Amino acid sequence: MKGRLLNRLTLVLLVALAMALPACSGDDDDDDAGPPTATETVTATATATRTATSPSAATATATVAAEGATPSVTATSATTPMATQRANPPATARPTEPPAPTATPTASAADRIRARLTGVPGIVDPSNLSWPRQVEGLNGRRTIAEKPTRIHTMSAGIDEITISLVPLARIVGVGSATKNPDISSFASLVAGLPTVAREPEPVVASGARLVIATPTQKADVVAAIESAGVTVVQLNLDPTPAGRLNAILLLGYIYGEEERAIALADEVAARYNAVIGKTGSKPDSQKPVVAHLTKYTSLYMAGSGTTGEGIIVAAGGKNGGTVAGLRGNQQISLEAVVAANPDVIIIPMPASAGEAFKAELLAEPALASVPAIRNRKVYVVPPSLYTTNSFANVRAVEHLAHLLWPAEFPVADPPQFSLAGQGG
Repeated sequence: MKGRLLNRLTLVLLVALAMALPACSGDDDDDDAGPPTATETVTATATATRTATSPSAATATATVAAEGATPSVTATSATTPMATQRANPPATARPTEPPAPTATPTASAADRIRARLTGVPGIVDPSNLSWPRQVEGLNGRRTIAEKPTRIHTMSAGIDEITISLVPLARIVGVGSATKNPDISSFASLVAGLPTVAREPEPVVASGARLVIATPTQKADVVAAIESAGVTVVQLNLDPTPAGRLNAILLLGYIYGEEERAIALADEVAARYNAVIGKTGSKPDSQKPVVAHLTKYTSLYMAGSGTTGEGIIVAAGGKNGGTVAGLRGNQQISLEAVVAANPDVIIIPMPASAGEAFKAELLAEPALASVPAIRNRKVYVVPPSLYTTNSFANVRAVEHLAHLLWPAEFPVADPPQFSLAGQGG
């Protein structure tokens, strides 16, 4: 009896050994075979499984029970389908599969910010995203020691950019112009902030530690504020709509709000590019001459190098002031309007004053031959879009493009930017 049992055990071991040898030499990639069934598992001290790959190989499974128990052996013929031919004897571990191709790593957020800030006028070292940092203004190079928390700007347009980049709690006050809805489309947002006059004493008294000044700010005013230990950066603003994008990025860098500035600039740029993508391809012969006129006590026309010119050109027109040879916003006589001979006249003034001026122009005999007067293409437009030093000018571009090319730009009242006035 013992002899027969010994012979049977020897036979099982020989069959298992026969299966182990071909399995070690064949291709062991069996990812498509599926998991083994419960009756196909060999539980033993080995840590890896192997599959017999030769269809002619005999297979055997053995379950090793608790110590002292009689092993159970099941043999399967070579005709058993492959799904039941998997043998899992102790074996060496599977070779490591070739690694998948490594994806090109994306640039870090810091690298992306540095790339966007490179070339922005006024940023001295775009690779420096820590504090202190330096910027270059019309009043020279200035160091921003730490992320500013007490900010004041001396322009309604710069206020508009600032309150779109930082929380109101970081702004110590705004000028009266920013609170005037005829001048700023952000007036309602700043109603609760203190009003600060654009003079050295009230600016210093406001507690501001960083002041942003415009190119037109008098040098003695800037010097007086700085003499009180307040950092002043006098921006060298580009009045074109494209220049407003750089102003957003520069101020974002000054305030330590680079990500916010990039998101806002991208939104503004997308809408600006949507307009000039259509107007930029129009031949000069089709572009109307547009005169940008205002009158409070005297008559003024926007010439070259002005915000008005930038808006007109981007909207697909030719600036009448430039045609008349003017540079900057110049006081003029009616003869200059005749010389410009505009097809369209825009009046960026508050509604009541603008309508009164429009009526005056239409009734003026000296202008009767001017196409804009003859065809009654004289429009009062919102100064809150057309006259501020902010990205609101891009909404003015969209507004004017509708007046000049209504079939291509059907939206008469361009919506506010989604990130505008929602700083930080």
